[in-house]
Amino acid sequence: MYLPMIFVAVLLLVMNVIPSFGATIRAASCSRAHVGDAVNQANNGDTIVVPAGRCTWTANLKITGKYLTLRGEGYLKTVIVDGVSKASYPNVPQVLWWIPPAGGLARLTGFTFQGGTLTDSAVKGMVVLEGSSHSFRIDNNKFIPTQTPGLRLLGDLWGVVDHNIFDLSARKGYAIYVHHERYGDQSWAAASSLGTERNVFIENNTFMQNRKKGYFYPAIDGWSGHRIVVRYNQFDAVKVGNHGTETSGRWRSARQFEYYSNTWVWDMYSSATPTILRNAYPALITLRGGTGVIFNNTATITNGSVPHIVELRYHRNTSSYSPWGKCPTVWDLNAARCIDQPGVGVGIALSGASPGPVGWPRHQADPIYIWNNKINTQVVTAINRAPSVVKEGRDYLYTSKPGYSPYVYPHPLVRGFTRESTSVAPANLSVRIGKN
Repeated sequence: MYLPMIFVAVLLLVMNVIPSFGATIRAASCSRAHVGDAVNQANNGDTIVVPAGRCTWTANLKITGKYLTLRGEGYLKTVIVDGVSKASYPNVPQVLWWIPPAGGLARLTGFTFQGGTLTDSAVKGMVVLEGSSHSFRIDNNKFIPTQTPGLRLLGDLWGVVDHNIFDLSARKGYAIYVHHERYGDQSWAAASSLGTERNVFIENNTFMQNRKKGYFYPAIDGWSGHRIVVRYNQFDAVKVGNHGTETSGRWRSARQFEYYSNTWVWDMYSSATPTILRNAYPALITLRGGTGVIFNNTATITNGSVPHIVELRYHRNTSSYSPWGKCPTVWDLNAARCIDQPGVGVGIALSGASPGPVGWPRHQADPIYIWNNKINTQVVTAINRAPSVVKEGRDYLYTSKPGYSPYVYPHPLVRGFTRESTSVAPANLSVRIGKN
């Protein structure tokens, strides 16, 4: 009598972990024109296979209103080089700009995106995913930014960036930028999503740079209400962080973060100089706003020192930034409680290019929780660069967060896939060949 129940249980498990597939369309080559032809033929749920090759794209590809799987033959085989001309801000085109709709998986996998030589002063990025998809996956790629960031994520996105390699050795473009909708107002007016699926997850990636160049280069950044979970990544001589309301213009601070179970390694010696170069750095993470949790991270530092897990900053306590001014202004509760500072949470909604309603947004207290982070096996703490505003015991605490549990790991969108599985096509698919 138990056999039918067992069969149903197994069937439900298989349905949960094995993705569904539509038609497969094979692009004739990795050229911009052939990949564009395949995209034009595709319907929601289809897979576009881009063959091995090295192709320089001199015009960008924009995908709008389609959720697809865009799959190279593996990052060692399918290489897209950024040859797109960089126009004046704000009209700077990316190599790939994808705005998928809600309702299905948008997946980018199996490519190398190689940066080019054209300078992008507006840091618009090589690959941009934008919109309100709540089911995206960017995995098993290699990003080599040289003049602009490798990946930008914009909007109310939920999903996962996993098992990618980000080589930042050129030191002229961050790995990942994450921003919420235009100014971040909606994110700041929404309740916390810590421990839930309602975030951008960055997990099981490798971020690295050429150690000979010495300086601890930034890998992940963002503001405009961004909500990120950074977990189980390997960082080699790179740092992470966010920006606050000191970011030029109307943009709000980052809203929320979870940093846990990441591993850093950094040999601070530089063979390019006869002595140790920059042999001290304050922290692995630098935060200028928002709230979250930081726990179970480890680092091994050699030939130098990094004494803290996180550096807490708030720049408006010493300088003025439009439109917010220097704290305290009408936007702040007082000189010790400022808009979007580290350790505050949800508040009332602001809107408009000239923000309103004018006044303190009534942030709820929502401290940062920091625990069990180790550098060279020793438990480490934070360094506070803005003690007049950011207060230990009020805005950050050295204990676990009551009631908090991390979201399921690995991310559900990762289940059923393995690293470098991108070149294996499922059997019994309908196949359409892209135009020649």
